Amino acid sequence: MLIVGGAIAIVSFSMLGYYTLQFVNIIQQEGKHTIEPGGSITVLENINNTQGIGIYVVAFAEFGGQASVIIMDPADKIIVNKNINPPIAIEPFSVELPGRYNLKLLNPTDQVLEAAIGFGDQEDMLSRKNLFSAMTVLILVTLLLIGIALAIAGAIITILDRSQINKMKQFGDTSDLI
Repeated sequence: MLIVGGAIAIVSFSMLGYYTLQFVNIIQQEGKHTIEPGGSITVLENINNTQGIGIYVVAFAEFGGQASVIIMDPADKIIVNKNINPPIAIEPFSVELPGRYNLKLLNPTDQVLEAAIGFGDQEDMLSRKNLFSAMTVLILVTLLLIGIALAIAGAIITILDRSQINKMKQFGDTSDLI
């Protein structure tokens, strides 16, 4: 169990890491923006999936400061307002109204900020980047959790088994050790 669980966890973690890097690389190639010190940039995206989750990705290129992200829904209600740190921020946000969402990235520092920005409905973002669906992500995360659980169970069984063997050896019973 320990070996199988560890193998499942390693493979699923590796696949998640690989696809995450591919996703970030595509965003870095497509959505580069330069923001002057004290400036900002606005990205608009039409999101029509009202039962889903939106996602934003901001990947920084050699930036030592802290930027701010503000996301507003079609009714101009702020749904995200937070500071983000380099090198990358990938976070979901709730989508309740269909329409045009507004992401504003602010550079409050005295340095030029280069950032790649991806923004939109989670399922649409993944399919536009030709990567995988949200279901694939769910399956990989589930496999990772199952692998971790199996590895932990295997480790517990191994420890308990060794304890039992040591007790048997202590009392001279070696009949089960063959």
